Amino acid sequence: MSTKKRKPLDSAMEKFVFGTKEAASPPEFVLPAATPTASLTPETVLPATPLPPEVSAPEPVSIQSKEPSLMSKLQAPDKEATVRFTVDMSETLHRKLSILAARTGRKKVDIVRMLLEDGLKEVEG
Repeated sequence: MSTKKRKPLDSAMEKFVFGTKEAASPPEFVLPAATPTASLTPETVLPATPLPPEVSAPEPVSIQSKEPSLMSKLQAPDKEATVRFTVDMSETLHRKLSILAARTGRKKVDIVRMLLEDGLKEVEG
């Protein structure tokens, strides 16, 4: 394989690619005049005001019930093979399901699964 010789860059292109020699030198920084730091003590910088007492958040109130809450029932179950199942329902029932899903922030399918599992447990037990 033969190597081709590259054409030399003209001066404008060379400046563009490599920059100029003046730009290559680091820029000079002018430091501000030194100020005396002896007068800057914590007392002079910050006023001596007492800190307010710490405010803590109220303790959460535990609500005890015999049955687990709807939110705890809606936790993701273990992965298992699924089967598609279509259900026809009234518009009223679908609206109630949609409202419940919006209030709890869960998917309708999760709510239906949970309700079916609870209903089947009642029938079996």
